[in-house]
Amino acid sequence: MLLRDLYANSGPATQYLERYVNDGSPSGFTAVNTTSPLTSPFGLNPWFNLYICTAPIERVKTFGQIPVYPVDGLCDHDNWIFVHPDMVSRLSKLSGPYTIFRCDRLKVMPTASGRTVQIINYPGQDYVKLHYDGLLGRIRRDLPYKKAIAGPELARIIITAIDNGVLNNKLTLLPESGARTVVLSSSSEMTECGMIWRDNRPYGLDIARAKYVIPMFSLFSYDRLSIHHPPLLKQILDERRSDPVDYVHEVLIAPLIRCYFDLIGMLGILPEWNSQNVLVAFNNDFSDASFVMRDLESCDRDLTLMSMLRLPYDCECHPYKCIDETQPHYTIKHSFMFDFKLGECILEPLLTLLHEYYDVDMAAERHRVSEVVREVSGKLPANYFPKDKWYSLDNVVYDIDDKARPYVEHTNPKFRS
Repeated sequence: MLLRDLYANSGPATQYLERYVNDGSPSGFTAVNTTSPLTSPFGLNPWFNLYICTAPIERVKTFGQIPVYPVDGLCDHDNWIFVHPDMVSRLSKLSGPYTIFRCDRLKVMPTASGRTVQIINYPGQDYVKLHYDGLLGRIRRDLPYKKAIAGPELARIIITAIDNGVLNNKLTLLPESGARTVVLSSSSEMTECGMIWRDNRPYGLDIARAKYVIPMFSLFSYDRLSIHHPPLLKQILDERRSDPVDYVHEVLIAPLIRCYFDLIGMLGILPEWNSQNVLVAFNNDFSDASFVMRDLESCDRDLTLMSMLRLPYDCECHPYKCIDETQPHYTIKHSFMFDFKLGECILEPLLTLLHEYYDVDMAAERHRVSEVVREVSGKLPANYFPKDKWYSLDNVVYDIDDKARPYVEHTNPKFRS
């Protein structure tokens, strides 16, 4: 994509970036395990219809708020969920008092995650994350109640912190307002399917500071449909005519790292910030950037830190996405989230772009990053990170609930010294 396309019509351009200007995760599974061709974020189909599953109200759980949508005219109040087309065949095999039918009223577009879709023909253009009992990327994406409510629960905490001025003012989120699940069963099988509702507007972010909202991965990825176009960040750097290295560090990297450790140090929340879970909100001339969290379900609650901070940590989703110092991978998880998720999925690609186009020394730029990390992480416990080691995941498919995750140990952390 060319920058002029973003200027001309930022809404459709952002949707294009979401689908096609995305190199995928370092694991390489992004394009290997994806949804069906009709619903794939990388396919050329512009939209598709969801299905609706209705069930007796006693089999339905709702957490938070699900907006009133045109679908409500087809169902009894609160007894429905949206279903991904790829799941219809399997769920239809379950017997019981359930109905599954296609919703022709709403058109949705897939996002980079595959099972999260954006409603494109209704005011608000909100997002819905869907149950997907199949491999997307390297893991299965089923969505029972405990998983479904984790994001909306966390959204309440973060929104309260924003309202109270606790967090860095460059950080916000796409609120997850509610979740709903339905229990489907037959004589031999039971499945709990859910959906999560996500707002399209960054919470509390002034419109002037969010002229262009871009997926982080689209800054340094290549356009799958126009491979000859330079990465968007390169175009921004060329247009601004300022020092490219200072811009990347001062507008993007350093503020992002401060926001990351703010969440940990102020709220005990461990963000999973890969390049898909962070949006960058730029002002009109790209001189300033804010950061928008999404997909809150993937964040961890660090119960040990929350206790140290004297913060309440009762949550209905417990023990899902809760960690504490009694667990064997406690410090490894800290490293994995920072060194691998943030480091290898965001920081390293940003620096690699500088190296490829401006011939910077990678070691020197990593050291510059580590100086910021040392500054902002100093109040964390001394043993928060493993000493002189960092951890990634092996490039294999695994069960997200498996306690024996295939972590891979490395020496000499790139962004910690």
